[in-house]
Amino acid sequence: MDKEKNKFLRRNLGWIFMKAFVFLCGITPLSWNYFLGKILGSFAYLVVVRHRKVALESLAVAFPELDTKQRKKIARDFFIFMVQGSFELLNFLKNPDQLQDIGIDGESNLKQALSKGKGVVMVTAHLGNFPLMSLKLAKAGYPVNFVTRPMRDEKTSDYIHTLRTAAGVKTIFSYPRRECVNGIIRALANNEIVLMQMDQNFGTGGVWVKFFGKLAATPVGPVVLALRTQSSVVPAYIYREARGKHRVKIFPEEELIITADKNETVLINVIKLTRIIEQWVKKEVSQWSWIHRRWKSRPSKEVEKISFKIEQ
Repeated sequence: MDKEKNKFLRRNLGWIFMKAFVFLCGITPLSWNYFLGKILGSFAYLVVVRHRKVALESLAVAFPELDTKQRKKIARDFFIFMVQGSFELLNFLKNPDQLQDIGIDGESNLKQALSKGKGVVMVTAHLGNFPLMSLKLAKAGYPVNFVTRPMRDEKTSDYIHTLRTAAGVKTIFSYPRRECVNGIIRALANNEIVLMQMDQNFGTGGVWVKFFGKLAATPVGPVVLALRTQSSVVPAYIYREARGKHRVKIFPEEELIITADKNETVLINVIKLTRIIEQWVKKEVSQWSWIHRRWKSRPSKEVEKISFKIEQ
């Protein structure tokens, strides 16, 4: 079998499996989803060596004061949370009435920001079962746009997109870049919410700011777009507080600090928002994506010479 046929077969088998998986998660009680998720999550922690190694390395950067046993427990708890969260999300997508079990703290902060009529850049992180936050806000009647990467498998991507749209959430794909920026600007001009995550490695772009004390390549999009559109910047995250019970925490609008230099303005505000996200992670340590190589990229010698590119 040649490479193309093999790829075609794998993708179609994956598609069939995913559809069956979504169906089963939708009809299975949440208690079974959590039970199976704990078993598979524990198994994944043992066998997915590469991701386990990344998680432990990341935890060593963030919490050097913890011993190896403590870090391993957090990593294992995250693997379980991650698998349970996948099952849980599919269950909520097929049973939207369960969204009533997600509470919202600080909703008045969001309403106040929207009252200005210029849209809201909602800064969030890969923390908790974060897709549920957009589903909950949409269910509550807010116009929500979720910025996300398109999946490699177009067929699967279209299916997930259909599920998300049916739940009332609009999708803005991060690529192509120009279309993404234009989509965000249109949504903000319509006084809508745009959910943007800014806690993952941004390669050679963005700026380098300290995250848990170590420089990390960080996206500047939320700050740049808020400055460009005069939209409100509202930090928010979601966390699981019990089985099937989640809570969205929405904080007051963050007033952006404006300086005489545009690049300095961007750096200062990215630092401020990154510090906020760091505090969230410390509170819900087993619910953040430790398998992501947050500190992978390092600033080059050329970047080090550029003003306001690196936090000092």
